Amino acid sequence: MANRVRAGLLSFISALLTSTAVYGAEPLNLVANPLPTLVAEDNEPARINVLITEALSSIDLPASLHIDRPAFSGSGLLTGKYDGEYAFLSLNDKRAGFLYSDAYLPVNLYLASRKEALDDISHFSHIRNGRVAAENRLANTPPLRLVKAVSWVRNPTVFDSFKQLSEQRAEYLLEDELLLREFNRLLVEYRERPLYSSIKPIIQASLHLSIRADHPQAQKAINAFNTYIANAQHDGSYNKILGLSWISKDVDDDGVADWITSSSVPHPLSSTDALTGAFALDSTMPSQASKYLVDGEVLPDWAAVQAKLAGAPTTPRKSYLDHEVYKRMMNRW
Repeated sequence: MANRVRAGLLSFISALLTSTAVYGAEPLNLVANPLPTLVAEDNEPARINVLITEALSSIDLPASLHIDRPAFSGSGLLTGKYDGEYAFLSLNDKRAGFLYSDAYLPVNLYLASRKEALDDISHFSHIRNGRVAAENRLANTPPLRLVKAVSWVRNPTVFDSFKQLSEQRAEYLLEDELLLREFNRLLVEYRERPLYSSIKPIIQASLHLSIRADHPQAQKAINAFNTYIANAQHDGSYNKILGLSWISKDVDDDGVADWITSSSVPHPLSSTDALTGAFALDSTMPSQASKYLVDGEVLPDWAAVQAKLAGAPTTPRKSYLDHEVYKRMMNRW
């Protein structure tokens, strides 16, 4: 799994997609800000880079993917150095002169704590005056700058946010669900108890692709990207790229979430308990009418699912977070 995530990533993360036949233009320069396990360099796991690279290759849109710090990516978008963003966070204001894709990945921000259960916490006012660690990329967005009920402990990186919680300089942490999952997976590897977290996200946002509106056939590219993403979410590609056993999404617009997986990802649990950890791609809820999809194939029941997954790996994968970077934190936990 880790090899798949790392495949094709150069140290500068410039994945050049060479076909120009469809769009007849020079490769786009797309930028994103670094984010561990999602947007990363130096051969680290970079799941969003893999997803975007496969998407743009599939729709024959030539592009180079770059990683830059927020200040430099912002100025680069203004000056024309960059033609768009491949991980635009919807908590930020959209830029004039750019077209934006549909959401391709939810950003569910949960509150987490080392010491206390957060089952009844659904709003910042429920932890009034609490010290909440968060990265600048979140705390500096327009919606969160308006939150006055808590005291923000701002941090430049994800690691620093987890460190604040580890050293008990913050009582709570606000973090993306995917990153919390990786940190909890790391805690379990060190035989520590996972973090407590709120039952539901405190804030919900999403990631989008943006392209400069004056790029030739920009709207065509956005439309093709949206179509690719919809298919990839249904056929098990997301499970493989994100390293998730199960995801849920309404695949047929009946208002009910369906269960989606791939036989290529680990399935440690053979019972339906495995579904309780599914990563939701939309806001729909499952029911008795939910369908099962394995590698894009609709199956009638759980028995058929287990038969289809008979050859799937059963050993849980390790956390995508850099074990060496977090080793000292884990040892002092």
